[in-house]
Amino acid sequence: MNKLKLPFFGEHYVGFTIPTRGTFYVCDHDAVWLVTLGTEPTVQETDLNPYEFVEGRTDFLGLVFDGLQENAPLLSVGDNAITYDFDPTAERVVVKYVVAGHSGEIDFEIWTHSWFSASFSDDGCHLILAEPDEIAVYKTGL
Repeated sequence: MNKLKLPFFGEHYVGFTIPTRGTFYVCDHDAVWLVTLGTEPTVQETDLNPYEFVEGRTDFLGLVFDGLQENAPLLSVGDNAITYDFDPTAERVVVKYVVAGHSGEIDFEIWTHSWFSASFSDDGCHLILAEPDEIAVYKTGL
């Protein structure tokens, strides 16, 4: 599994959408960014309002606002799977994975303890790990 380098684009994120067709969105309280995945991911700020953007979305993971349902991440795609337990009092989350028959772990440090989520992309080619101060993208090798 290869970690891709994202350009710095914000902090104190509230969540992200499950990647679909090579793109996903990341929100903080003030902005929404479109991330395009590739060898070198790109990030573009949009004109979208984050609160309006997340309203009613079933693919948004992260901080749950009043009135929103907590959505489920993609924990498996085909034979690939991840498992993790988020403890908001812990210093880190260990994400265990099986990808293309290989198993391993990603030790993800938690800086802000309000939320954490991890999800595969719709095609299983990427894995996103996120918390308020960090968004990490991994290419699964598929």
